[in-house]
Amino acid sequence: MSHADTATRSRPHHLLPDVHSWVDLGAVVLLGGIALSGFATSFTGWQFLVVGLTGLVIGAGVTHVTRALGWPLIAPLTILGLVYFLLGGPLCLRSMGDTAFLPGGATLSTLADQAVFGWKDLLTTLPPVDGDGRLLALPWLIGLLTGLVGAALSHALTRRAWLTALLPVAGLTLVLVAVILLGVRHPHSVALQGACFAGVALGWLAVRARRLSAAVHGGTPGVGRVAAGAGLVALASALALPASALVAGSDDQGRTVARSWVEPPFDIGRYPSPLAGFRKYIDLQGDDDPANVFEKTLFTVDGAPAGTLVRIAAMDRYDGLVWGASDDALPGAADDSFQRVSSTIDNPLQGEPVEATVTIGEGYSGVWLPTIGGLTSMEFRAGDAEVKQETFRYNLATSTAVAPTGIHEGDTYEFSAVLPDDTLDKSTVGSTAVTPMPDGLGFLDGPATDWTEKAATPMERVLAVAKRLKTDGKYSDGVIKSERWYFPGHNIQRLSDGFLSAPQMVGNDEQYAAVMALLANEIGVPTRVVLGAVLPEDGVVRGKDVQAWVELRAADGSWRTLPTEEFMSQEPPAEQLPQTDEPMTGTVVPPPNPIPPPSDAGDQSDADLKERKTDKSDDEDEEGSLVNRLPRWVVEVATYGGGPLLLLALLLGAIVGAKALRRRRRRNAPTISTRFVGAWRELVDHARDLGQPIPLGPTVTRREQSGAIASDEASSLARRADACVFGPQLPEEAAAASYWGSVEAARRAMSGAVGRRRRLLAAISLTTFAPRWRRGR
Repeated sequence: MSHADTATRSRPHHLLPDVHSWVDLGAVVLLGGIALSGFATSFTGWQFLVVGLTGLVIGAGVTHVTRALGWPLIAPLTILGLVYFLLGGPLCLRSMGDTAFLPGGATLSTLADQAVFGWKDLLTTLPPVDGDGRLLALPWLIGLLTGLVGAALSHALTRRAWLTALLPVAGLTLVLVAVILLGVRHPHSVALQGACFAGVALGWLAVRARRLSAAVHGGTPGVGRVAAGAGLVALASALALPASALVAGSDDQGRTVARSWVEPPFDIGRYPSPLAGFRKYIDLQGDDDPANVFEKTLFTVDGAPAGTLVRIAAMDRYDGLVWGASDDALPGAADDSFQRVSSTIDNPLQGEPVEATVTIGEGYSGVWLPTIGGLTSMEFRAGDAEVKQETFRYNLATSTAVAPTGIHEGDTYEFSAVLPDDTLDKSTVGSTAVTPMPDGLGFLDGPATDWTEKAATPMERVLAVAKRLKTDGKYSDGVIKSERWYFPGHNIQRLSDGFLSAPQMVGNDEQYAAVMALLANEIGVPTRVVLGAVLPEDGVVRGKDVQAWVELRAADGSWRTLPTEEFMSQEPPAEQLPQTDEPMTGTVVPPPNPIPPPSDAGDQSDADLKERKTDKSDDEDEEGSLVNRLPRWVVEVATYGGGPLLLLALLLGAIVGAKALRRRRRRNAPTISTRFVGAWRELVDHARDLGQPIPLGPTVTRREQSGAIASDEASSLARRADACVFGPQLPEEAAAASYWGSVEAARRAMSGAVGRRRRLLAAISLTTFAPRWRRGR
């Protein structure tokens, strides 16, 4: 009786694990737990690990029992699938469903969606995500699958002992790789996780290898071998600490993860630029416009000091029409897109912390959320808060928040943020990162050069441009009658001919901020436009408080604010001269043609008019008579069959033209030998169009084909082609031209040997256009 049989019979029940099974199950749970701990920087709290370990234990236990009963692998898969849906509600969604034990339809739908798309939701959500939300279904599912894979592979047997020992370790290593790919680029304790996993994995591998070796040799390893094995495991664990850092990457350089490859399924470009609608915030000087919000309350901010900059949106991309927000604000950056975020936001910005509450007023609506600084948390309180929390998006690079479902009067949300140091002066060193700009911005070259002659550094040049804009420019909203030709917009034409190149630079925040940002980018300092407001003393932001400013990127990666008052003038433009009937330029405008006096020969004029009408009618009658003289059947054929006949003629002409184009391409092939091949194919195709059965296929030679071609010259032409294609020397171009002449003569002789009808059918035959594989078949 073997040792294994004795151990099996000594157990109280055959479903209970023996000593070896307990070791394997323990290693599966331990390695799976270490792998799942990689989600520590992806979730808030440790709820994810509890849920994952629960699934891990259940998965391993169910798999062991079904394997002990001798059930097929489909059995644990089915059971664990039911467990996923039955326990997923209370564990992940905090919902029991319609009854105490059975999940409801909403629970089942959410769990099914997370089973398929949970990985994508995690990768498109800015970490760390809420540790008590529906995304917990992902570690719950991974835990179940990890227990299944680990327990199933630990029972698997192969012909090679080393492969049997390695299988479960390799399976758990793949789980670790999957968690790493689903993690973040800068996780915590990477080296510690790698060292622990490597140590346990090597130890388990050594135990399984000794076990299989003892089973084969019929004994147990000696004390020395056990001690040596334990020493090797300890040494491997010690070496795994620095090795894992080299493989996984340090915290500074980050590592390659799937989050870097997956684009968030959100397109910010579908929302119009908020800067383009700046004119709804201006003073209409008494005019009535329901869309104007100059005096209306946009939102109220509580908790932030007066003078704080409240940003509505940052626009980082100019396309020649508008400045707008983009999903790729910075070249090469991974956090410059609008991502879904949880209530807690891991924001790398440093600065003064602030907590504020925003209540939306009657004058504000849309998708852009007014915020302050860089957000570190966000929680919606009123106005369909759950839906907004679920769909909320945030861009770390531009500190811009979006609620795709829209915000309206009465909506309230709370957030915590940091106010970074964004002061800008001449000593600030600008970034040298290249910002892509559209074509057609040549009008910026002159001001960018002429206005900055005395400036030394790029930032000094930017400040010199800002000073010049404020000094020479004038302010106008284009409301009063004498200024209505100062149109809104900031497209290239408005900023060039209507602003920089105009006799007088006139505009409001929209034009000044757009031009200032373009000139700074032209100088070489990355710039973006921000729409927002300076918070008043009472915290109530009205339409008249909205303004546009510019932010410039410094060499350290931070963004510094160039206030609106630094580059925009508040002086009104000079009054325009009243418009008169006289031309405004020196160009002499010819007077209008004089109106002829009434004719005394009115009857004669009527007679002339009648004569002209008569002549015109005669011409039309002459054209009609030509048609009438044609046979009736010709007119009917042209009327009802002209269209189809024309289409048929075009189709037949296209076939003839395609053959001519193919013949020309073959005749002018780049290599001389290919021209011989093309000429022979042209002869074969012409014979097939004439209805001659020519053998085809990769094994049929030219000489075999020549026997089926009804031409006396076919045999000699085949030999000439073979000699030039397979000969020891490269053929000359003149030889190819001569060969083509011979082939054309043979084609004419073949056509002359058949009737006219056969020649016409050969000209429009599509036989030789069939794919070559079909020809061979």
